[in-house]
Amino acid sequence: MNQQYFTDSEWAALLKAPQQAITAVILADKTDLVSFLKEVQAAFQIMAAEIAREDISSDLVKSIVAALKELAQQESLQGEQLILKQQFEFLGTVQTFSSASEAVKQAIAHLDQVKAILKAKVPVTQAEEFKQWIMGIAVQVAKVAKEEGGMFGIGGEKVSRQESNALSSIEHSLTVTL
Repeated sequence: MNQQYFTDSEWAALLKAPQQAITAVILADKTDLVSFLKEVQAAFQIMAAEIAREDISSDLVKSIVAALKELAQQESLQGEQLILKQQFEFLGTVQTFSSASEAVKQAIAHLDQVKAILKAKVPVTQAEEFKQWIMGIAVQVAKVAKEEGGMFGIGGEKVSRQESNALSSIEHSLTVTL
């Protein structure tokens, strides 16, 4: 499966899916500014690593990664400078929402649209592979900023309840059934 099987708007929606999942996770819980910024930074480093992966077996995910890589290569900045630019763009986008919960709702709504595209255009197995890829990214982001807890920071939870709820919403949004 590659771009030729989708309309331009469907393909654009698929390309935005990883960032929408990241948005839902990062904004799911109210955290301090430093933790928020660390999570944003890590999220874009995770995405850069995903785009650099060569071991992806899913045809659909391979096509999306190749398209994201091509978009990144068209940028004037590369490497850490590109990641920093993407972080600033993300922060600018976040500021356009009236609240974090509004941003999360819109991100989940976007993933619901992606589900409809997947259901209409791809076999269930490829839809499942796509969901697993997005979930892998989202889980990595959720685990980045470990909450402090317990004694001396030991025993804190890796994923907050709110992030766990966001992960469940993402998974539900991307589950395609026959």
